[in-house]
Amino acid sequence: MRLFLVIFPLLACGCSGISGKLLIMEANYRYNSGNYTDAIFSYLKALEHPQAAPYAHYGLGTLYYTIGEDNAALDRFETALEIIEDSSYENASLSYSIHYNAGLVYFNKGNYAEAVNSFRSALKADGERIDAKRNLELSLLSLANESPFNAAGADEQEQEKLQSKTALLEYIRMQEMNRWRNTEWPDEEESGPDY
Repeated sequence: MRLFLVIFPLLACGCSGISGKLLIMEANYRYNSGNYTDAIFSYLKALEHPQAAPYAHYGLGTLYYTIGEDNAALDRFETALEIIEDSSYENASLSYSIHYNAGLVYFNKGNYAEAVNSFRSALKADGERIDAKRNLELSLLSLANESPFNAAGADEQEQEKLQSKTALLEYIRMQEMNRWRNTEWPDEEESGPDY
């Protein structure tokens, strides 16, 4: 009851930013609960609030992707990115999430070139995310495997390009593994046998 007494005056006085954020929270809760219809309704209501609109489009995109509507998901991700780019609003975390999830959609559709572009854009927003690096590597490998370089009769120069890409990806993978291993298990000082 106390929470209602605090929130209701804020909503009644026309605090658009707060009510938009509350709608996003409500939609996220409904989405995570599997109540997709009500989540869509809440996201659509949140679109009326300019500060919440990019989050609402992103939420709708992830929801559409969950229910198998890949093209609708990509449309929502694109709209969210347009809003972010057209305004002075900048949020690296949201930008990363939009690009990353768009990459997942493109990858699942078999459009590896667009997946590569999306994962690269995600890494521009947040270069420390290993999941995007791994998915970028997987997308590049998938793209290389479907490319005409693998066709029988490809000339030597094309084969060398493919081999250099594969070697580069293997080097990046090994560097990431070493970096992860070094952060997880720091070198311990040798102090002699432990009796």
